Amino acid sequence: MGRLRHDKLNLTRRGSEPSGPARIRVALPALVLICLGLLLLSRVNHSMLANARWRIAEWMSPVLQAAMVPLEPVRHVGRQIAAQVDMTEELRRLKTENQKLANWEWRARQLERKLLDLEALTKTVQEPKIDFVTSRVIADSSGAFVRSVMIDAGETQKVHAGYPVINADGLVGRVIETGLSSSRVLLVNDLNSRIPVVVGKTSVRAVMAGDNGAQPKLLFMPPDAKIMPGDDVATSGTGGLFPRGLRIGVVTGDPAAPRVKLRADLDVLEYLSVLFYDTPALDVPADASVPGVKTSTAREKDARFASPRPAGPEAPR
Repeated sequence: MGRLRHDKLNLTRRGSEPSGPARIRVALPALVLICLGLLLLSRVNHSMLANARWRIAEWMSPVLQAAMVPLEPVRHVGRQIAAQVDMTEELRRLKTENQKLANWEWRARQLERKLLDLEALTKTVQEPKIDFVTSRVIADSSGAFVRSVMIDAGETQKVHAGYPVINADGLVGRVIETGLSSSRVLLVNDLNSRIPVVVGKTSVRAVMAGDNGAQPKLLFMPPDAKIMPGDDVATSGTGGLFPRGLRIGVVTGDPAAPRVKLRADLDVLEYLSVLFYDTPALDVPADASVPGVKTSTAREKDARFASPRPAGPEAPR
C-alpha cells in the first residue's frame, strides 16, 4: 500500500509540471521577441549601441581566439581534404586533355609530313622568318575619333611605317608614324583601319573595317559566304600589308552583319611586338608595256648619262 501511494504521488507531481512540448511552446514566443529586439537594435545606428557592440566584441575576442586554437587543426584538415578533392578533379581533367592533345599532336605530325611533301613537290618558296622587337606602350592617344597608341621604339630600333604590331593575344595594329625613339601605332578598330582577312574553316575572304568601336565590322564578303558566330578571323596576307595567319579574333553578332570580337584587349595594352615585315610587292613600272614610252628605270639611266660632266682635263683617247 505504501508503494502504491508513493507512485500516485509521483504521477501527481509529474502532471503538475509542464511537459517538453509545452515548455517549447512557452519559450518560443519569448525567443522570437528577443531575436526581434536584437534585430532592431542592430539596425539602430546609435553611438551608445555601437560602442556597446564594440565593447562586447572586444571582450569576446579572446574567447573567440581561444576557441579557434583547438579548431585550427580541424580547419587545416578540412582545407587539405578540399585541396585533395580539387586536385583529383584537376588531375582527371588534365589526363583527358592530355589524351586529346596527344591525338592532335599525332594528327599534326601527319599533316606536317604531308605539307613538307607537297612543298617539295610544288617547289614552294619558303616563307622568310620574321624578326621583331618588343616595346612598351608609353602613351594612349585614343579618343572619340582616333584609336592609336605610342610605343618606345622607332627608327633607332629599325622600326618603319607599315610594320604589323601584335601582342600575346593577336594582331593589335600597324605602325603609321616613326620617330627616332618612338612610333605611333594605328589600332585595328580605328576608323581608318582596313585589313584583309580570312574567316572560318572555308577561308572566306573579307575586309575587317574599324569604326572606333570595340568590335570591327566585316565587309566585302561573297554573297554566298557562310559565316557563323565563333568562326576564327585571321589576316589573309592579300596585298602584302600583313603576313598571312596572324590571328585577330572570332565572329560575333548577327551573321547578316557580322562583327569581330578581338582577342587582344586594346584598352589595357602594355607591351607590344613590332614585326619586321616588309611588303613583298614588286616595283613593276606601269608603262613597261606601252611601245615608244620609256620605263622609269630607263628614264633614270638617260638622266644620269645626260647630266653635264664636271670640268677637268679631257680623258686621253
